[in-house]
Amino acid sequence: MVYGLLWGLHGCLNMRLSKRFDELTTQELYQLLDIRNTVFVKEQQIIYVDTDDKDFYSKHYFWLEDGKIVTYLRVIDPGHKYVEHAISRVATRKEYRNQGYASQLIRQAMDDLKGNPIRISAQAYLEDYYQKLGFLKVSEPYLEEGILHIQMVAKNTD
Repeated sequence: MVYGLLWGLHGCLNMRLSKRFDELTTQELYQLLDIRNTVFVKEQQIIYVDTDDKDFYSKHYFWLEDGKIVTYLRVIDPGHKYVEHAISRVATRKEYRNQGYASQLIRQAMDDLKGNPIRISAQAYLEDYYQKLGFLKVSEPYLEEGILHIQMVAKNTD
């Protein structure tokens, strides 16, 4: 589903999309795996198996600029990670950070799930960021893939 067609600063066509796994094109799948590998493996040096089968039970949200995915997240269906819906794999390419792309995708996902709580396993240093989006810390810090994380939940009723 196309959420918005926007013209960027350089006259480039931008759009926000969300699709279930079986709706993704092969090019979109390739790009979403690429952004996840670039951010998590290359930049953060996390050694993990990205293909965790949760993609099959997820809605994938992404922001395209000139046909390139610049921000991505997935929303995992309840029962496949947590009892609630789960937002995971939030990633933005370095050159597009701090421009609000990820926040807009998160808000779109939250709007789509209005009335349903959402849980996230957030990298601990991002607690304030997620708090501004309506998530509250519900766990003590723990290590996940060698990085300090906390669980946060948004009631998502407003």
